This record gives sequence, C-alpha cells and structure tokens, in this order.
Amino acid sequence: MHTNEILTSFTLAAALGVCLFTVASYLRTSPIVLLLVGGVVAGPEVLGLVHPDALGDGLRTIVSLAVAIILFEGGLTLDLRGYRTVSQEICRVLTIGVLVTWIGTAVLLRLIFGFDIAFCVLAASLVIVTGPTVIGPLLHRIRVQSKLHHILHWEGVLIDPIGVFLALLSFEFYVSTDGTQQLVVKDFLLRFAVGVVFGIAFGFLMDLLLRRQWISKGQTNIFVLAMAMLNFAVADLAIGESGLLSVTVAGLVLGSRKTPQLREIVSYKIELKDFAIGLLFVLLAANLELRAFIEFGWNLILAVTGIMLIVRPLNIFLSTGQSILTLKEKLFLCWIAPRGIVAASMASVFALELRRRGIENAVFLESFTYSVIAGTVVVQGFTAGSVGRWLGVVRPVPTGWIIVGAHALGREVAKFFTRHGVDVVLIDTNAREVRAAERDGLIAINEDAMQVNPEKHAAFYRCGNLLALTANADLNRMLCRRWSELLEEATLFRWEKSGYQTANHEHLLVGRRIWTELPLNHWMHPNSESPPLDIRLRATDALPEPENVLITVRDGRVVPGDARELHDDDVEWLVYDPRGEQETSVLPLIQENVIFTSQTDLRELYREMLLQLRNQLPGIDAEQMLVEIWRHEEDYTSLLGHGIALPHTWSSAVDRATLMVARPTSPLFCPLTELPIEIVFMLLSPAGQPDEHLACLSYIARLIGTQSQRERILAAADPAELHRLIVRS
Repeated sequence: MHTNEILTSFTLAAALGVCLFTVASYLRTSPIVLLLVGGVVAGPEVLGLVHPDALGDGLRTIVSLAVAIILFEGGLTLDLRGYRTVSQEICRVLTIGVLVTWIGTAVLLRLIFGFDIAFCVLAASLVIVTGPTVIGPLLHRIRVQSKLHHILHWEGVLIDPIGVFLALLSFEFYVSTDGTQQLVVKDFLLRFAVGVVFGIAFGFLMDLLLRRQWISKGQTNIFVLAMAMLNFAVADLAIGESGLLSVTVAGLVLGSRKTPQLREIVSYKIELKDFAIGLLFVLLAANLELRAFIEFGWNLILAVTGIMLIVRPLNIFLSTGQSILTLKEKLFLCWIAPRGIVAASMASVFALELRRRGIENAVFLESFTYSVIAGTVVVQGFTAGSVGRWLGVVRPVPTGWIIVGAHALGREVAKFFTRHGVDVVLIDTNAREVRAAERDGLIAINEDAMQVNPEKHAAFYRCGNLLALTANADLNRMLCRRWSELLEEATLFRWEKSGYQTANHEHLLVGRRIWTELPLNHWMHPNSESPPLDIRLRATDALPEPENVLITVRDGRVVPGDARELHDDDVEWLVYDPRGEQETSVLPLIQENVIFTSQTDLRELYREMLLQLRNQLPGIDAEQMLVEIWRHEEDYTSLLGHGIALPHTWSSAVDRATLMVARPTSPLFCPLTELPIEIVFMLLSPAGQPDEHLACLSYIARLIGTQSQRERILAAADPAELHRLIVRS
C-alpha cells in the first residue's frame, strides 16, 4: 500500500499540475492560484488524494530538483541587455526598492511576531520578487499605459534573479548560524564560494561542449538538463545547501554566453519548468499545514496588509521620488506587486530543510510566503482593473501592429508606421534581418511567429493588429489563423499574390488579402535591397493607382491598402512605385549571366558557364571548379526534375554569391539518370556564408515549384526575357 500511495500521490500531483496549467492558460490568468487551491483540495486535509508525506525524504529531493530546474531556467532566460536599457525608474526599483522591501518587511515581522532578526531577514527575502508569471497575465488583461506597463514588466523580469540571489544568501547565512560569529562568517563564505565556483565551472563547461558540437543536436536538451542536475548534486555534496546557488549561477553563465543552441535549450527548459512548477505546487500545497495559518491568525493578516499598504508604497515613493511619474501613476504602482512561483518555491524548499534541522519556526516561512502570495494575487489581481480605471491609467484597445517579416519590405512599412506614431513590432527568425531592423531604430524580435508566446515579450501588449509579410502564402494564412486566437478583436492582413488558390476557400480563411497585384516577394527574402516605395500626399501629389497603394493614413489612422472613400485633403499614402522598380531579386543574377547556348554536352556547358563567370570572379580556377562540380554530378545528380538542373558549390576563391543561367537550344542529358535537362542554374557562393547560399537555393526551388512558372520560364524567347521572368516571378 505504501508503494501504491507513493505512485498515486506523485502521478496525481503531476497530472493535476499540468491540467491546472492548461486551464490557467485557457483563462489567460496566472496559474498560481489554481495550483495552490487545487493542491490544498487534493491534499490530505480535504480530499486526501495526494499525500506528500508518503514520499518521505524523497519529497525534499523532488522539491529541491524541481526548484533547481526552475532557477536554472530563470538564469538561462535572463535578459542581461534589459539591465542596460531600462529606465531610471526601473533601476531604482531594482536597487532602492529591493532594499526597502527587504528591510521594511524584516522590521515589520520583527515588530509583529518578535522573531530573531536573522530569521526575519530570511523570511523577508522571500517576498522581494514579483515575477513575470503573475505580472504578465495581469498586464495582458488590464492593459495599462505603456509607461507603467514597461516598469511593471521589467521589474517582474529582472527582479527574479536579484530576489533569488538575496534569498539564497540569507538562507546560507541563517543555516550557518551556530552561535559563533567567526564560524558563521566562515561557513557562509564557504557555501557562497562553493556555489559560485561550481556554477561558473559547469556553465562554462556546458558552453564549451555545446560550442564544439561534441553533443549531438538530438541530445542537447537532455544533456543540459542532466548537467544542471549534476551541478546541483555535486555542489550540494561538496558543502550542504550550496546546490541551488550553484545551479542558478550556471544558468546565468550559460545564458550570458549566448550559446548557439540556446534557443532550443530555452524552449525545452520552459516546457520542463512548467511541468516542474505544476508538480511542485500541487505537492507543496497539499503539504501545507492549514492549522498553522489559523495559529498565526490575525498577525499573519496584519503582516500581509502591512506589506501591501506600507512596504510597497514606501518602495515606490522612495524609488520614484525624482521621476516624472504622476501621483496617480505612482499610486497604481503601489497597488500592483503580486508575488509568484519563485517566492513559493524558495519558501517551501527552505522550510523543508529547516524542518529537517529541527528549527521551530520553519513552518512560518511557508505560512507567511503563501499568505503574501494569496493576498497579493487575489486582492490585487482582481482589483487591478478597477483601480486602474479609477486612477485613469488604463489604455484603450491596443492599436499597434505586428509585422511578420523583418526583411527590407517589412522594415520600410514599419518605418512608415512609426513615422505616424503607431507602435510596431517586427518578428523574424532571421537574426541578421532582426539586427538590421534594430539598427534602423525599430523594435524587432528574433522568434518564430508560429510558436512565440506573446506574454513573454512586453512589446506585443501594445499590438492589436497583424500584417503577415512572408513570401510563403500558406504560412501567411496560418499566421493569421494563429494570431486571431492570440489577439482580441484583431485586424489581420496577409500578402498573397493574385490567383493563389483562393476561389473556393476564401470564406474559410482568416485575414484580409492585400497587395495581390504587386511583385513584393522580391523584397521578402534575406539581404534583399530596399523596395521602390514612395510617399504621396493628396494635397500636392497626383493620385496613385489603387493597386499600388500599400498604406493609407488619414487623421493619424493607418490602414493597409487603398481607401478611395476618403475625399479630404489630409491623406497620405505609402506607394509602390513601378517606375522606380529595379530588376533586382534575392537571386544574385545579372542579365549578362543569362545565356542561350548551342552546347550539346552537359560538361562542356558547365565549362562555358564557368569561363564566363571567371571574368566576374577572377579568383576562381574554372577548370578546377569544373572538376569539383562534375565529380559531384557523377555522384549525386544536380537535376531537380522537370528538366531543370542546379549545380552549386562554394569556394574561398569566390568573394560574392553569383548565379548564372544557361538555356540550351536542345535538351542535354543527365549522366546519372539520362533524363533531359532544359535549363541550368549554376550558383557559386563564398565559403563560410551558408545562409545566403541556402536562401538562394530555396528561392530557386520555389521559383520553379509550380508548373505554370516553369512553363513561362522555359518558353522565354531570348536571354533578356528569361532574366526578366526569373527576377520578377
């Protein structure tokens, strides 16, 4: 029965935690209240489904490992750049405000409960943090002014590691106490040193192994997880209670090193962290002694009230004394400080260890911390909207735009938005394009728009509209569908070329098609040049053709597409100007490199193409490159099918990507398959630039992907027409 009880308690806690997380996500609220209530109800004092005591000493191990994973993930995702870019108000909240909360809460506990000062300092350190897991959903729901949103968001994100570090130091100092001040300092410094040294060592070791690719891609996530747990265990074995500090430092080191595999690691750790939090909170809530809350009674309520109504206002008014915030804005900040998952996790793991050591007041840490969490999350969470509206700090429905695609076209459209005071966020998986957008002063996020969680990025809270600008029409459709579920009452637009499979299914699609007659996909690829756009004013310029209008602005309102119903003079357009269109493409193809040839042998055709390219790339050895290309041709054919061949290679002798296209007057034959070849695309790229090389290959594959496009290209009458069809398709 004991074994069955252990199995039942563990599995039920895990399943209940995941289910409650799912419900909280559906309701767009913080999961912490649901997890706490669900754990208490499932625990031995109500339904008796989950019995944490059945786990025995294993409970402490499970809790410690779960907290270690949570802290490690927090270190990985810490935005160090945030500390350098936040406003003065946030810096003061993270310094002066932290000290005020810590000291003020310690003094309050000393006055109300009479505990010794070291214990009060430890308990106070647990309620320093607010945390993004509770702040994020709250801000998403009430949508306050951007200035307040910015302060609360960054406080929640950046205060986590500060609070954890102070709590760990306070705990290390407290458990080192044995009545001899010299030994206290010695033990404390030893724990601190061991934790930091092991954390730094494991962080750099993981970074080294991953950078050298000694760990296969499929094993990266489980390797990092195993190393984090090993780090925790080794540090704890070296000297007790140093493991949590060590694993936090390891996460900070690995996250700050910007390891290439970091995005995949973080994604995996976030999912694992959510599972750990769900399991952990159900077990801990079920393990709470409800009688302790009753025993501390009104004093506990008084302490929570003092933190909300005295300590937090002191924090805000001392931190923002010299800021430009109004009194109403400061009052709102005073009211919003819900504690979350990190505070509860640390309180429970500390309480378990203090109980093991026989310390009488151990139960107070959980009772106090969970009371602060319940009081702040419930009271402040449910009243935040009303208080915000009463103080006049709530914003109307968000009017900003999300543009999927930080390419040249996306950046130009975003600049036009910002020129008219409209919030805009670019999102793209291409880090180079994101950096280009940031250099232009735009807000850009290097994420996948089909997978990103909007609650993880404060910039999305200002946005209520989406513009899907990828060269893939199917992806644009999927983006509109996904974001229609993420943005309330969203206005959705997608680019799609005219005639793209819409006749029978348009009524089933989400989002409005725009700019269908314009060849905009030229500027939706990496490294493309700026599109030929122009700004027109109705009062001074000629009216543009309706199909060439990208954006219309009237009285500060920005609308994609043309708006012919607007007849007053105060109208501005962003216009695609075909007169200024250059025959440019993502493909590095000039007209001189498109030839019609009478060659009848494929190898001789390759030689002719390389000899012509030698005039533009004098560093290449045409004969040696022909040997390399032909060796590849004999092993793996470059024939893509449908009569199209794509030989390609890269070389250190090539200083820029160069494409050549040859159209034989009579079909040639592939040496491996004996199938006919009617057109050859030859791509040469510099060594060490795989991204541009792969982008060109991908573009060519899309270019000849449909039968109608292939037929138009193969039907070109001369090299000039063939070049035009390729670069404008």
